[in-house]
Amino acid sequence: MRTAILAVIDFFHPPFKKFISLHNFRYLATGGGTLLLGILSYYFAYFFIFKTEEVDFGVIVLQRETASLLVDYAVAIPTSFLLNKYVIFTHSELKGRVQLFRFLNLQFINILANYVLLKFLLELLRDYPTLAMLSRILVSVLMALFSYLYQHYFTFSVKKIGEKKQKNINNPK
Repeated sequence: MRTAILAVIDFFHPPFKKFISLHNFRYLATGGGTLLLGILSYYFAYFFIFKTEEVDFGVIVLQRETASLLVDYAVAIPTSFLLNKYVIFTHSELKGRVQLFRFLNLQFINILANYVLLKFLLELLRDYPTLAMLSRILVSVLMALFSYLYQHYFTFSVKKIGEKKQKNINNPK
């Protein structure tokens, strides 16, 4: 499956190879695919699953938009983790449960930061509707950059071998 996904992504890379590395292109492609899947999940849930303004789950009652957003997250977050773990950041030697915990931590940060940044920008730019709409794009780009760095250097990082141990491996004397 990994090979098939990479073959499709890599097919579209040549026109962009002057501007972006293959690894970063793969990350953007899988992230974009996951974003699209999340949007489609939200749309499907909003228009076909939840038909009333309030959705009663027995324990809690949610607005239709919030329930649809939960479906979006329930589909997009596991898909994103699996693609990042098994397609993009395959070099990591960390245990899967550690990666999952760190990834879920990142998702929590993303949800919170998205909410705070969007709320701030929408309040700041409420008199300029076009700029307010563009703030969603700006926040998405900032969060994608943050997510890549977080995942590359923390969630799916590679364990470092100490310099002394490295010398011993290369020169056993």
